[in-house]
Amino acid sequence: MKLGTVPSLIVVPEGQDQLKYRVNKAADVGLTVLGVFLNPDPTQVAYLESVAELAAKRGIELRAGTGANFYLSGAEAQVEIDRTAASLEFLSKHLGVRYLSLASGPMATHHRFAADPPLEERKAAIARNLGTLADRVAPIGFTLALENHCDWRGHEIVDIVKAANRPNLKMQLDTGNAFSVFEDPVECARAMAPWVVSVHLKDLHVTPFASGEVRGTRAVSVPLGEGHVDNVAICGILQAQSANPAGIPLMLEPFYIPPGTDVTAFFNTSVAWAKKNLAPYLV
Repeated sequence: MKLGTVPSLIVVPEGQDQLKYRVNKAADVGLTVLGVFLNPDPTQVAYLESVAELAAKRGIELRAGTGANFYLSGAEAQVEIDRTAASLEFLSKHLGVRYLSLASGPMATHHRFAADPPLEERKAAIARNLGTLADRVAPIGFTLALENHCDWRGHEIVDIVKAANRPNLKMQLDTGNAFSVFEDPVECARAMAPWVVSVHLKDLHVTPFASGEVRGTRAVSVPLGEGHVDNVAICGILQAQSANPAGIPLMLEPFYIPPGTDVTAFFNTSVAWAKKNLAPYLV
């Protein structure tokens, strides 16, 4: 496995180039993968190609992530698929991106606890639309990875991907998101591991029943090693069960950034923890 980060954990100083600074910073701290979240601008071809050149020079693989509504049907679904496919074709050509992590929304109304539409209908819609998108981008060598994005449990992500049945549709495991649907992150990893090609690596501190101003069950975003996600055990499962563990990027990601957080300190703490505790799995 290889260590990387989502872009939001690298704070860019005022006046610096957003993408190029992050590429250089990632390389400087020993990472080899950087996430990018872009709305392709056809007027920026030369700039994006210069970023791709810099990333190649610094040994940084760029991987994209996006959200889209794959619960749609008919003409609306086709519009969403066409839009996403066009973006991926552009990023592939000009930024060298070959992997996309996917989240299907709207998450607020279509998570697994929503009453309507029925659960199986929603799963079937995602499988159908992602299968169509996977076919569209297969000729350019693109791999899609569906994430457990605070919406589905691991075995349900497996159901969706197996129903779509496309060789270039895989999974992105988010190690912390399992808690948001009341699932053990280790059990989620066991379910998804054979199809995992990417990981969002995060930690959460869980309070089963909190008192005070915010009552109830809480999961609070913390740097790696300060919460209750057993990321060491999860990496062991991926090493044993995934098809290509050496190719899996472990992308550092917060659950959210708490107000007042020193993001750079959060990032540095997480990088140091991962390098020390996940060393047996890192290439």
